[in-house]
Amino acid sequence: MDYGVPLGHRFRALKLWFVMRYFGRERIEAMLRQHIQWAKDFAALVDAHPQFERLAPVPLSVVCFRYKGSDDENKAIMEKVNASGRVFIASTVLHGRLTLRLAIGNLETTWADVREAWDLLLKAINN
Repeated sequence: MDYGVPLGHRFRALKLWFVMRYFGRERIEAMLRQHIQWAKDFAALVDAHPQFERLAPVPLSVVCFRYKGSDDENKAIMEKVNASGRVFIASTVLHGRLTLRLAIGNLETTWADVREAWDLLLKAINN
């Protein structure tokens, strides 16, 4: 009993062990680095556009940004993008304002997907 897996408790490390065993440390590291870089590249698109603003630093793969408009406009943009079924944009409240969140983390995500999210955002503000 002192040396076995505690069967009465959740063995959370087992999930991580399976992922590490399947992908290996180097592949996981490469995927994480790629997702973080894409988030930084997306943040650069936001920073360069006069109608958007970034509200938080991008140390990992989540970008918090908003359209320079009302909370209702941001909510409408998020709903238009999400209605496409191609991308899911989440929201939160930062500094008392509705903030859009793009999280990059799916194994199948490519830069083309991230770029499509940006294109859908631009289309949403122009319609």
